[in-house]
Amino acid sequence: MNLPGSSPAPECTPPGLRPAIYLLVAGYAAAILLPFLGSNRTLTNHEVYIALPAKEMLHSGDWIVPTYTHRTWLAKPPLLYWVTAGLAWLRGEFDEWTARLPAAASAILLSLVVTALAARWFDRTTALLAGLIQASMGYTYMQGRLGEIDMPLACLLAAGLAILGLHWCRNEFRLPLRSAVAFHSLAGLAILAKGPAAILLLGAIVGGCSLVRRSLKPAAGLLGTPAVVCFFLVALPWPVAVVAKVGDAAWEAWEREYLARFMGTHRLGTQPVPYYLWMAPFLTLPWAVLLVAGAGKLWRVARRPEDVAVRFLWTWFLAGLVALTLSAGKHKHYAIPILPPLSILSATVLAEGAKLLAHSARPVLGSVFGAVLGVYLIVGAWIMPARDHRRVTADFVRQVTGSLPAEAELFVAGSGQSAAYFYIARSYTYLDSVHDVPRDRPAAWLLAPANYADEIVELDSPRIVRREPPHDAIPAGQLLVLVRPPSG
Repeated sequence: MNLPGSSPAPECTPPGLRPAIYLLVAGYAAAILLPFLGSNRTLTNHEVYIALPAKEMLHSGDWIVPTYTHRTWLAKPPLLYWVTAGLAWLRGEFDEWTARLPAAASAILLSLVVTALAARWFDRTTALLAGLIQASMGYTYMQGRLGEIDMPLACLLAAGLAILGLHWCRNEFRLPLRSAVAFHSLAGLAILAKGPAAILLLGAIVGGCSLVRRSLKPAAGLLGTPAVVCFFLVALPWPVAVVAKVGDAAWEAWEREYLARFMGTHRLGTQPVPYYLWMAPFLTLPWAVLLVAGAGKLWRVARRPEDVAVRFLWTWFLAGLVALTLSAGKHKHYAIPILPPLSILSATVLAEGAKLLAHSARPVLGSVFGAVLGVYLIVGAWIMPARDHRRVTADFVRQVTGSLPAEAELFVAGSGQSAAYFYIARSYTYLDSVHDVPRDRPAAWLLAPANYADEIVELDSPRIVRREPPHDAIPAGQLLVLVRPPSG
């Protein structure tokens, strides 16, 4: 098998790539990711892990210690909080579109990174196909339209690994200073995006490349450059500042969040050891079929000494897969940073197949990518809004909290980590228990699920002022009610 544009020499000679190709990839990615970005559904509980701290950061003016329901929240590093809050400040409003745009922009940029990397190693057709495939991967659509950290992390890591791959395939293990500064700065930003998980993945991939090369030069070249200072200058100031402000509570939170996830003692639990072996094909739909069809040939090509590019792509994926598998805590979106090389490998298979179609290749491929775009637009315009079971809750919370008297003092209890917090239209105080609602404040109001509110007032009490409309997705006892607690 001769991959399109593959060279028998270890040097990677970059073919010229017309700007029109980048514009086509960016436009296609934008057409998939941006339509109905803010209107197809309300924020999920997981998106609010980013959106709410960003919203509270913007209101409080404290850009160092994030909060969630106005309490210290160190479960995630602050990079996406800063970006999202800054975007909301520029727009003058904070809505679903604002919360999701950083992920969508990252997904578009990731498609361009994949295109550029493929262009340096393969021909123009493969580069174009790689970008279009990356833009239309199932996980790109899924995570690129969610206000979460995984797509920005994938973009940062892919850009950094692209720098390494472009030099390492020319046997340049000691990077030029400009490239080394760029890599270490991106690695530092990745730490600010996802914490130690970024180091785990980068370390595994760099170690895998050293193992494949049977040399410590890749790792030594990265660590033995003065540019490593850039990593510490980017990654360290925030945790140092947090520890200075909150002390040992920061270390306890990070141990509970990161070490517990790796060891499997986190509240989210664990998944089976081979979890990612079936999750990776699912995430890479609809293009997983190309990988399955061409995996054998791609692997044989990777074993040829001259095909260093394909070998690097496989190492990126497989070394990352091993690192993720070693962690007891697993989730499908954790795998996203190791999947971009599969877009390029898929593109090489598709480009080879396109040669067999000769002159009909362009209309056939255009129809395929057009059909994929059409499916995603249908999902965003009709299917996702119809499945948005949080819309009723969001509308109820926004309406009832926005209509409270100006002197009202709002307490929220019993909702756990809920998307409802984002839609509260006034200041409030979070309580761990409904029993903590003060009884001596005549202006006090409580927002809580009905089964919690029932602990302090009877269900037939007129003090339950408003009830969330019933809907099938939420049991009656978990529907929110606005309560006027008894005083005295």
